[in-house]
Amino acid sequence: MVIGTPFVGRRHELDLLRGKLFAPGLGTARFVRVTGEPGVGKTRLLAEFAAQARDAGVAVLAGRASEFERHVPFGLLSGDGLSTVDVADSIDTDAIDVERYRVHRAIRARLVELAAPAGLVLLLDDVHWADDASLELLDHLVRHPPRARVVVVAAYRPRQAPPRLSAALSDGVEEISLGALTFDEARELVGDDLDRTRYDAAAGNPLYLEALARHPDADGHTALAAELATLGHIDLQVARAVAVVADVAEPALVAVAADLPLADTLAALDRLTERDLLRPLGTSGGVRYRHPLLRSVVYQGIGSGWRFAAHARTAAALAASRAPATIRAHHVEQSAAHGDKAAVDTLVEAAVAYMNTAPSTAAHWLDAALRLLPADPAEEQMRLGLLGMLAKALGVTGELQRSREVLHEVLGLMPAEPAVPRAQVVGFCAQIERLLGRHAEAQALVLGELNGLSDPDSAAAAVLKLELANGGLVGGNFADVRDWAREALATARRVGDGPLLAATIGACVQHAYIKGVVDDEVLALLDESTAMVDSLLDNDLVRHLEAAVALGWNELVYERWDGSIRHLARGMQLARVSGQNHLVTYLQIGQGTAYGLRGQLREAAACFDDAAEAALLTRSDELRTMALAQQSWIVTWMGDVDEGVRLGTEAVRLAGPVRDWFSGVAHGMLAQARMYAGDAEGAVALLRRAGGDEDLSGFEPVTRVSYLQLLAEAEAECRRPEDALRWADLAQKVAVTLGRQLPLAFARLARAHALRATAPLEAAEEAVAAAEKFAHMGDRVDSGRARLVAAGALAAAGKAKAARVEGDLANALFRECGAALFERIAGRLEPAVQVLLTPRELTVLALAAESLTAEAIARRLGIATGTVQKHLENAYRKLGTSDRLTSVLRAQALGLLPRA
Repeated sequence: MVIGTPFVGRRHELDLLRGKLFAPGLGTARFVRVTGEPGVGKTRLLAEFAAQARDAGVAVLAGRASEFERHVPFGLLSGDGLSTVDVADSIDTDAIDVERYRVHRAIRARLVELAAPAGLVLLLDDVHWADDASLELLDHLVRHPPRARVVVVAAYRPRQAPPRLSAALSDGVEEISLGALTFDEARELVGDDLDRTRYDAAAGNPLYLEALARHPDADGHTALAAELATLGHIDLQVARAVAVVADVAEPALVAVAADLPLADTLAALDRLTERDLLRPLGTSGGVRYRHPLLRSVVYQGIGSGWRFAAHARTAAALAASRAPATIRAHHVEQSAAHGDKAAVDTLVEAAVAYMNTAPSTAAHWLDAALRLLPADPAEEQMRLGLLGMLAKALGVTGELQRSREVLHEVLGLMPAEPAVPRAQVVGFCAQIERLLGRHAEAQALVLGELNGLSDPDSAAAAVLKLELANGGLVGGNFADVRDWAREALATARRVGDGPLLAATIGACVQHAYIKGVVDDEVLALLDESTAMVDSLLDNDLVRHLEAAVALGWNELVYERWDGSIRHLARGMQLARVSGQNHLVTYLQIGQGTAYGLRGQLREAAACFDDAAEAALLTRSDELRTMALAQQSWIVTWMGDVDEGVRLGTEAVRLAGPVRDWFSGVAHGMLAQARMYAGDAEGAVALLRRAGGDEDLSGFEPVTRVSYLQLLAEAEAECRRPEDALRWADLAQKVAVTLGRQLPLAFARLARAHALRATAPLEAAEEAVAAAEKFAHMGDRVDSGRARLVAAGALAAAGKAKAARVEGDLANALFRECGAALFERIAGRLEPAVQVLLTPRELTVLALAAESLTAEAIARRLGIATGTVQKHLENAYRKLGTSDRLTSVLRAQALGLLPRA
């Protein structure tokens, strides 16, 4: 970062920045936004802060975005010292576009490394011009601050800031807003001969004040242009070439762009540097304009013909030096003529290179290539291919509406035959429609295409029927009157396409599960699906990769968890190889769910974190809803209940008023978090609202049983055992129809909750039975939860030794899985177990809590008054108390008695 202007004023602002860096206990990155109009001194403030940080032994990295290179990915990281943050080294070659958060994480990790031992200052200038990849990175860093002594300062013009930048730097980021210099500060900057007229003309703006000092007869913005008016022909030509070449321009390339000998160019660069129009940048030999506004003034003042030719000369020189297409693309775009196939090829090559790490840039180059492609029937196949790539790039950057429009354009150009590729594009378009929340439109699009097929028994028909089946699932249409999955399967069997058949079988099994049908035929289909997917070569399976996705999810719900993890992992690997980004979030959430059920909570959390980041990058509310809901589940179990409530609340907000599968999961997970946060009433209300009716039929059957168990638990917490028992009875009824072990275990746990206040020994028996079922399936956390209920019930029944055994078993499982929430609950139960009150002592104390006298208690129980007194004395001793009121309160605090 070059310093060439005196530092005047801004002492308060500089102190604020220093305070961020040298604040005690700084162990997590802090962010500051420096805002102000062009030329007001943002860059100079950053430079002074950088100098002081270096003097204090703190590492400094500085990057700057550029007005005319806005489509260079991670261009914000180009600048002094930032070669140490090598984006190319951060790219995971196995990741695909929706997983570009991996690049962000790698860069964050690199910043942590660079911050050791004394700290790091990262200065980002002109961020209003940053490319989308840079903005995604900045947003990621703000949401996931590096855990190190790092201060990130982003300077930008607020009026030119894109919405994504404003959103990323809004919550919790301190702002330093720079205004005009005072008159005295302005005189200190440019000299005592400054008068009020010139000060007012410059509005106190340092850049304009300096320009007016050089050209006092000009005014404001005109003064910048006046700096160029006295340049000689060669110097002006070189100045223009610098503006064309790059924000930081290398002399040899400047000579080519200027169409001048290198010696003449170097001499002109020296003269322009002496005038302080240009400033040398470090030891690289590159030069940069004193201020971006100067470069803008020069570039905008170049005649279109000369500018076109200069970009063409620069592009040719870069090609001759074998520079990659990603470097040449900007100059090619600015100099190519319509129909230039070589230019089209360069732009497409650049787009392909950036598709995984910066798909928004890829979309820009594809748009440019399509504009240049000649309107020739011979080029229609290439146009279709480019449009398909463009739709994909737009989809993964969250431009879903425009992706939809491009796909409709593709369908308008595609012929009816061959029908299968067209059906696949229709399916992709329907998926985009659903991500936009337009489930009815998606179904109508696919159904219209199906009705228009000339052969209703073709492979294309099977593809479309499969899409209709899948659309019904995610749209929450669990009672579709037409079984598209069965129709797709019948058609696929006639066609004989192995991967397509495997996918349709998977859809049939999913639909059976949704409808609560578990019979020999369904299990035979699941076995057939497993055998087919395992027998398919990777190159065949990728044609219908949804077969692996469906199989993994089916094995998950049909309690074949090892197979589920294996097939979902294969699906993820093939999704990355084939670039099928639309499946990634479903695969990640499936993997996370399997890990969560097995008690591998850390692995589950990692999967759900990945899913949430991928969903955020695609800007799909539905995928974010699903990912946030699952995060809420695991975060709550791992002990951060407040964060679980926050994530669940955001999931429900994103789900909106539409009742579908995504919405049901969001409400269920928020209900769980709310209950463990102490709001059992709120949990009941959420579940009943999401369930839609008294039977909670808005949830699909297997999940419904787990939510009925949660309802029974919440009702028990609200001291409504009759309602809890009603939900437990319903859970048992649904579980029996399914015949699966997991629903049956949840049904028994529901009954344990319902009985724990009125029949604690029976409750303990149900809970232990549930724990054994969970354990048999490998569901360790739920097994521990059931044993914890058993321990509480046994303690309430006075069976302290048995309660201690169950509590110890539960705690061992929780520690093993990292389920900190339930460890804490078990810790609260332990003192109650140690008290060792007998059932009779508990009964007497409970009646005492109702304000009955000893005589009244004796009459109620049919025992002597002296016996009542003896029971009370024993209870006082065990509780460590000396009177009735304190004993009752202590027993309530330990959970031995219900609270009043």
